[in-house]
Amino acid sequence: MKIAVLSDIHDHIDKLNQVLKQINGKVEVIIFCGDLISPFTTGILAQANLPTYACLGNNDEDHIGMFKKGGSNFTWIHLSQEFGEVELGRRKIAFCHYPKLGELLAKTNDYDAVFFGHTHEVVNKTIGKTLLLNPGAVCGINFDKGDYDLATFAFYDTSTNKAEIVKFA
Repeated sequence: MKIAVLSDIHDHIDKLNQVLKQINGKVEVIIFCGDLISPFTTGILAQANLPTYACLGNNDEDHIGMFKKGGSNFTWIHLSQEFGEVELGRRKIAFCHYPKLGELLAKTNDYDAVFFGHTHEVVNKTIGKTLLLNPGAVCGINFDKGDYDLATFAFYDTSTNKAEIVKFA
């Protein structure tokens, strides 16, 4: 099974539309690791018409509006939960927004893959048997590197337990 892993859209609709074109017909599921920002962005992501597992990030504000715009394809991780879990393609996957939590989850060896966001920096490595992945930022902003237009997301393949990072301007 192929999964699109996205994070940190930050209302950059043009970049999100580019991602949706690139994943169309190539994935069966989307996992989103926080910071959509606004309900209208959630509505655009929902146009992918794919099962979407999403957690909220530190910049997400109108939670009720985002829940409504996500529609029936979205499975939201409530704010009272620190991370989400799902089993897809016989892989146990955890996802969250924050890197420290992602690393701690990976170190438990309870998961095949752990996805996180927040930092806008790509991470694609293994800890023990667990793939630890930050797909970077759909918005294209990487503050530490001074890069403001190189967007990233990832394709995750459950059959190989590996991720491919996709970069685009």
